[in-house]
Amino acid sequence: MPLSILIIGGSDAGISAALRAHELDASARIAVVLADGFPNFSICGLPFFLSGETPNWKHLAHRTEFPGIEILTCHLATSIDPKNKTVCIKDKEGHAKLLNYDKLIIGTGASPVRPPIHGLDTPGVYLLHTMDDSFLVHDHLTNKNPKSVVIVGAGYIGLEMADALVHRGLEVTLIS
Repeated sequence: MPLSILIIGGSDAGISAALRAHELDASARIAVVLADGFPNFSICGLPFFLSGETPNWKHLAHRTEFPGIEILTCHLATSIDPKNKTVCIKDKEGHAKLLNYDKLIIGTGASPVRPPIHGLDTPGVYLLHTMDDSFLVHDHLTNKNPKSVVIVGAGYIGLEMADALVHRGLEVTLIS
């Protein structure tokens, strides 16, 4: 019976692990569980999509084909039972199923910090961490045609977003 490898997380770490596992053992059953529908997308490329420099968001994908690897998009891993080597996953409709594994790899990345700022849930205020977040920001920029923006956070993505929005012609205030 072939080795069963289950990977939770479909960004760079999870996909890299899946590709390497397949390279080392092409007979292994490899499955990747990811919460969204965007395996192996360059989240660091989001500012370039939002600036218009990469107009087609699909070009942010590092790769689009994963031969020999099962990709389970829009599934959330809800629990791990290491004794029985199972992971419970749920799809968008809430249907649950158990996946068995011989080897488990968790490559989920970071979770964004929602700072305790009053008004964070106000319309026109966005966090930028996922492809879905970028679609919301892109929609706002395209349909509301803002003239200025405030970016809270002067890390790598904050600085890249400041540059991207200046590129779009917006007046940018950056708060670190």
